[in-house]
Amino acid sequence: MHIADIAASIIRIPAKMPYRMGPMEDGGEDYFGLIVKVTTDEGVEGFGEVFLTPGWYAPDTPMGMIGVIQRTFRPALKGVSVLDTERVVAVMDKAWELGNLFAKSAVDMSVHDAAARSLGRPVCDLMGGRVRDRFALSGGVGHDTPDRMAATAKALVDRGFKTIKLKIGAKTDPDFDVVRVRTVREEIGPDISLRLDGNGVFTVPEAIRLIRRLEPYDLEHVEQPVAGWDIEGMAEIRQAIDAPLMADESVHSVMDAMRVAKARAADSVKIKIAKTGGYRRSKEIAAVCRSAGIEVLVGQGIGTSLQALAELHFACSTAAVKPAAEFIGSDKLTGDILKTPLAIEDGDAVLPDAPGCGAEVDAEKLAAFAIQLK
Repeated sequence: MHIADIAASIIRIPAKMPYRMGPMEDGGEDYFGLIVKVTTDEGVEGFGEVFLTPGWYAPDTPMGMIGVIQRTFRPALKGVSVLDTERVVAVMDKAWELGNLFAKSAVDMSVHDAAARSLGRPVCDLMGGRVRDRFALSGGVGHDTPDRMAATAKALVDRGFKTIKLKIGAKTDPDFDVVRVRTVREEIGPDISLRLDGNGVFTVPEAIRLIRRLEPYDLEHVEQPVAGWDIEGMAEIRQAIDAPLMADESVHSVMDAMRVAKARAADSVKIKIAKTGGYRRSKEIAAVCRSAGIEVLVGQGIGTSLQALAELHFACSTAAVKPAAEFIGSDKLTGDILKTPLAIEDGDAVLPDAPGCGAEVDAEKLAAFAIQLK
């Protein structure tokens, strides 16, 4: 059960419809992901996936991730048992101490997948076992016209989603965000939870003014209205508004979580396994938040079912994580790389019982979506 090889590749899958957010007002037509495959000396394969947003969540670049995985982590981890997941994290940290959390996450997820498959058990069994068998999901709606956002939200509600998340960020026309939120709320009714995400595009004064105008629409929370580095700004906003405030881009590490807690800068924290360095680090962040009385949510808004299942195993094995989560697998994409995509029933993700992440990677589909690197 020892690591024999590690390989990395990049995939591109067109989205069913553009999923635009924050500083990506003109993007969102395609999804890009980094896929890592770990092969053991017994021939067992494990896979991990992280989304690629270079220059936004982190300074990591796609080719930089592949370089550090294949030239640094691969030789350092050869011969290490896939069951020694804590050692895997320590070896990567020693080989490359600072940064590259996305690359570390992809390796960590693939090692857990390989370890669980070697034992014939689900990944969640390596993280304390399950505390639940399914998890409520949030339907995500990207930047668009008010009517189209409302129609997308209503279609998700009709499928059983009980929480809707809207992207906001019309800096040049704050009234437009008010119209979009009002239109969606009127369409989905008062019984559906509504959360907003600014992806860090506002200044502190802009955020306070806008959130105050949006609070009458019964908001579950407002996520990251200012830049991730601005912990003091988040704390100032939290003191000035009544709606709960969530930190996402502000929290990549345990230290970040501690800074947010100390500054009283958020009511909740979003964990994306891709940006934290993997399962182990995500568990540590969840423990810090729980100790500080900060709610924990989880989810990456777009990705294949491989990434979604990884977050589902984390959510179902971590009591501190609260619904609804934002991993909906390939629901936003025109294709998937798994033979059996994430199962969504009445707005809930269903945890599979099969070994590893719970589904097999389709080699032909993976090859079809792979980008040929020169």
